[in-house]
Amino acid sequence: MEQPKERLRKDILSIVGLCNNCRFCLSSCPLFEITKDNVAGGGSGIIQSLYWAVKWGETDKQTLAELRDILYPCTTCKNCELVCRRLSTGVKLIDAIEKGRQLLIEEMVGPMPGQKAALEFSQRYGNPYGMLPVERQDWMKSLGAPSFSGNEFETLFYVGCTAPHNPLVGKIAKSIVQLLKETQVRFGILEDEVCCGCPSLRMGEELLFEDLRQKNLDQFKSLGVKHIITLSPHCFDTFMNEYPKEATEGIKIQHYSQFLADLIDQGKLVPKNKIEKKVTYHDSCYLGRRNDIYDVPRKVLNSIPGVKLVEFRRCRENGLCCGGGGGRMWSDFKAEQDRLANIRVREALEVGVEIIVTACPFCLINIEDGIKSVNVEDSLKVRDLAELVAEAVD
Repeated sequence: MEQPKERLRKDILSIVGLCNNCRFCLSSCPLFEITKDNVAGGGSGIIQSLYWAVKWGETDKQTLAELRDILYPCTTCKNCELVCRRLSTGVKLIDAIEKGRQLLIEEMVGPMPGQKAALEFSQRYGNPYGMLPVERQDWMKSLGAPSFSGNEFETLFYVGCTAPHNPLVGKIAKSIVQLLKETQVRFGILEDEVCCGCPSLRMGEELLFEDLRQKNLDQFKSLGVKHIITLSPHCFDTFMNEYPKEATEGIKIQHYSQFLADLIDQGKLVPKNKIEKKVTYHDSCYLGRRNDIYDVPRKVLNSIPGVKLVEFRRCRENGLCCGGGGGRMWSDFKAEQDRLANIRVREALEVGVEIIVTACPFCLINIEDGIKSVNVEDSLKVRDLAELVAEAVD
């Protein structure tokens, strides 16, 4: 029987062997933009390092630790894959990087030191932040949303792990609950909700991801869930693309922006209050590049009276990553010359807007930190799309 390490090595070589090291992906890589490192920053450099480490059968812990420090800073934004598909051989670079992370965990070298606690918390408590289940349940009850059960509800609002942990994201969850109630949607939440598994998967802990995935699937099945809306694009992407299609067959999965757009189309949600602000929309990598959802959040934003939408210089499929994907929310990478969120804030200042609008909790947190770092709190704000819609409806 083939061992996990051997399977991973074969899979990595089969993917990375297609790379001709043309380096077209360097100019598209947010990591290269902030490190200027041809090896540790940029898709081709990262996977060439992975290729030769696997090809040469490296097992020395020091060498593997150096490989870990090259693989884990990747934000998994997938910009490199889009460029490779358009200009070169179409290598699945992110698949190779994530399999490399799995191999490092098999070798007991990964993940990054700061990320280990998140995986331990996920295994112990069902969330990467270390919130005790009773604390999380108390917070979920504070939303004032009914607990999902049986045929009584049409829609499950999957809140995710970050909202109970972070007050900024908690406001997003409360805004979504407000909008669902306002439009008389028959919805419920899971007070004992567990992580979708995205952080575990992106950091390379595949077995933990599979355990969390099965817990969610068992719960969805036992409750007869037919419709899920998520707060986070990361949860949305995981349910859509990382759970078996046969297991989620018959379940409609939407990011909350899609659901709000549907309500607006049906005339059930009508933003009436003017918000006379000049805004720009920041595309989340996991909503945009990974799932091609660009127009829907803009449609919702444009439904708010008074809003003037101005695009970033880099937007849609060419948008700049906030820096939070791939498990980076649980580790700090000190070698970087600048933070991506800081760059994004300066780009917003270039187009002269008052608000950066996000639809992702990680983007919101990072850009909020960027605004503070650039010291423009008086002139620029970051708001989530759901918060703005709730303000326009209330």
